[in-house]
Amino acid sequence: MQLPSPPASHYISRPPKWLWMLPVFSMGLLSAVPPIVIAAKARARQAWTWAVGLAGTWLLGFMLVGTDESDSLLSDVGLALYFAAWIGAVVYALVMGPRVPWPPKGSYVPVARPVPAPYDPNSSAVASVQGARLKREEARAIASRDPAMARDLRIGRPDLPRQYDDGGLVDVNSAPVEVLRESLGLTADQAAKLVEARHQLSRFEHPEDLVNFAGLELSAFDSVRDRVIIM
Repeated sequence: MQLPSPPASHYISRPPKWLWMLPVFSMGLLSAVPPIVIAAKARARQAWTWAVGLAGTWLLGFMLVGTDESDSLLSDVGLALYFAAWIGAVVYALVMGPRVPWPPKGSYVPVARPVPAPYDPNSSAVASVQGARLKREEARAIASRDPAMARDLRIGRPDLPRQYDDGGLVDVNSAPVEVLRESLGLTADQAAKLVEARHQLSRFEHPEDLVNFAGLELSAFDSVRDRVIIM
């Protein structure tokens, strides 16, 4: 049988935070750096056009702001260009940064669907027996705690329509002779003696009454003890 190949790793590529923080915390002095870095990563003509445009705007604004006449129109225009390049660089870094490849920060491996274990009939049979035992224990607990509910659930009566699974219990005080034979595996003679003793006693009080009053052999009783319930 061919084993499934392991799932491929997927790398997470995110732009570094300094890309937009650089122009912010440098008060715009390094506004030209993010567009140039993005253009170098993207290697696209359009990216270089934006980089040259933002860098040129920043440089022109910086030069005009530094003129001697600080109150002149050229200084105002330079200040406007400087702020435009500053804000534009931050926005450009936030928008275009995730669109270019960056060194992976980490990787994740998608969880593959678990391969089902091969079918083992022995394990299945053991699980079925253990499950039936748990159901019988639960049904006995209900019958001991709430007999009315046990009767409503028809515990021990596989011959009646019901939805509750009691794990194969048989109520020897009410089950007909056919159920005693089929569900407990008794012979016709053993089942008939059990029903006759039940009529004489009105009801069995303990499972051992099947031996003491119905004449059931110890070997037969040991084989059905786990499935007998007194209701």
